[in-house]
Amino acid sequence: MAATLRQVAGRAGVDASTVSRVLRADPALAVRPETRERILTAARELNYRPNAAALSLKLRQTHTLGMLVPDITNPIFPGIFRGVEATAAAAGYRVILVNTDEARDRESLFVDLLTEKRVDGLILATALTDDKTVAALREGGYPFVLVNRRMPGLNERYVSADDEAGARLATEHLIRLGHRRIAHISGPLFTDTGLRRLKAYRECLHNHGIPFESAYVVEGDFREPTGQAAMQHLLELPQPPTAVFCANDLTAIGAMSALRQRGLRLPEDLSLVGFNDLPWTEHLQPPLTTVHVPLPEMGALACTMLLQLLAGVPLQPVAIVVPVRLMERGSTAPPRREGDGR
Repeated sequence: MAATLRQVAGRAGVDASTVSRVLRADPALAVRPETRERILTAARELNYRPNAAALSLKLRQTHTLGMLVPDITNPIFPGIFRGVEATAAAAGYRVILVNTDEARDRESLFVDLLTEKRVDGLILATALTDDKTVAALREGGYPFVLVNRRMPGLNERYVSADDEAGARLATEHLIRLGHRRIAHISGPLFTDTGLRRLKAYRECLHNHGIPFESAYVVEGDFREPTGQAAMQHLLELPQPPTAVFCANDLTAIGAMSALRQRGLRLPEDLSLVGFNDLPWTEHLQPPLTTVHVPLPEMGALACTMLLQLLAGVPLQPVAIVVPVRLMERGSTAPPRREGDGR
């Protein structure tokens, strides 16, 4: 049996009316942060689901959010979506998930749905460096938040990982191990995520006195096949790299496939670092050194930000950059000494 509003109130130790106003993000409600968190925790633990139909009639809202992702087969997006959905449910909202495959026409279709008021707001994981969809939303005054992406000129309404710090952690780790021929398989450079990780990699090399070699950078698309093709290309160079920083874990998986096809071993023949720390990366052989990103937390923060916009609450903060950390595992080691062969 579903939990009631009174049961949530009883667990949180507050009145039912306070629970109701917190869960619908009432901007006129003055409540201490610890009380708000206690109510949200109680709602999650009891799996409370408000009556969406009644709320819609009362508030003239659909209590439905939309989330756009560029590739549902990429495991980072289900991780982010879990955080979005849990936070939305606690506030009485449902979430519609749309896979765009980076197609502008699919994005435009969903914007049309928004203008028809079928969803109250959008969470976008699809923004490009020059995104007409985001521009249209801004001009139309529609509520939206970016997650895992940023856009030039938009200094608010986003939740993203600290991509620059993560790229520095990955590159500096390889430098500390003694590597100097460090390649980078980037993400698509029409996304700011790919651009910022590449930029930080270049800056890190420069700061350590290592010349940047354009031949050591291959643009990918965050997917396994391009990671495999990029690694095959790097291994054909006159002086192949001794280490590779991949823009995400899927790219690293593709790179590992190329190494196995060549009969090369990690980390004896080459060191490899990924990005995101997907749940299964620690179970690979060898376990993948990677940058940990708290994906569900990012989704929860993005949803909270959107709910604040819908409630007319001033954003505090207006943008969030989530800290990351390096997970050192078995895919990295010092390079072979000259003369040991490759």
